[in-house]
Amino acid sequence: MFINKHITIHILCAVYYVVGQQDKESKFGEIVKRTVIAAAHTCMDHVNATTKDLENLRNEPPYPETSACIVKCLLEKIGVVKSNRYSKMGFMTAVTPLVFTNKKKMEHMRTVSENCDKEVNHKHETPCQLGNEVTTCIFKYAPELHFKS
Repeated sequence: MFINKHITIHILCAVYYVVGQQDKESKFGEIVKRTVIAAAHTCMDHVNATTKDLENLRNEPPYPETSACIVKCLLEKIGVVKSNRYSKMGFMTAVTPLVFTNKKKMEHMRTVSENCDKEVNHKHETPCQLGNEVTTCIFKYAPELHFKS
């Protein structure tokens, strides 16, 4: 399904695309992809999202509230958001298996993690605003992670 693929690519591209998995197939990449699709469905159900809410994710953040809730849920599932806060350790844990063989990418992701740790606003006007805050920051410092269809 296009939408499932899109949500996989767009929301968790920090996990899947950081090493160029879009250009090559791997068993690890396929496992990540299937896991992300399952998580996306769980998050959609959890926040009572519609197809339209997913379509909003094609745009740049900030996303409408329900779409931001999907993002936040997915970020929680991979550990980038913990206890309603951005986790730089969670971000590095998520990307390290994919970049540890490339020192330059590893350092870049470490810089992204540190910058977002300093910049993500944890004072939210709405329950899911953190989803917008984290994705905006990650895409700011790692635009290569923002894959749009």
